[in-house]
Amino acid sequence: MIFTRSTGYALLVLTELAVIGKAINTTSLSERIGVSKFFLAKLLQNLSKKGIVKSFKGVNGGFVLDKEPKDIKIIDIFKSVEDKDFLVYECAQNEEDCPNNRANVCSIWPFLNLLEDNIYSYLDRFTLEDVVRMKNC
Repeated sequence: MIFTRSTGYALLVLTELAVIGKAINTTSLSERIGVSKFFLAKLLQNLSKKGIVKSFKGVNGGFVLDKEPKDIKIIDIFKSVEDKDFLVYECAQNEEDCPNNRANVCSIWPFLNLLEDNIYSYLDRFTLEDVVRMKNC
């Protein structure tokens, strides 16, 4: 699976933050998108550590985007949540790393490698702003 549930929720949360445009607390955000407050708090904490959101304490505290939506690439959201590169199939990304030393004779390795490269390039082209724009269509 390319996008886990965590990545999907991160994209949903960040889209909501982009639309709201001001700090919102986890309770309100949880109710707004229908995700458990505990899960959401963990997700936002991770996104904060990665510099995608920032938090404010106090009565008017909460979370906001730390960058403009146009500057947040979808691939960066994925990497922030997953802490790894995505894989279409658990296979070496280059011939030298093949655990069986058989990449040069593997009949599907070239296809899987090309597929992953194309998906990566596709996700690297889109930003959070693009997702918000699509949401509003």
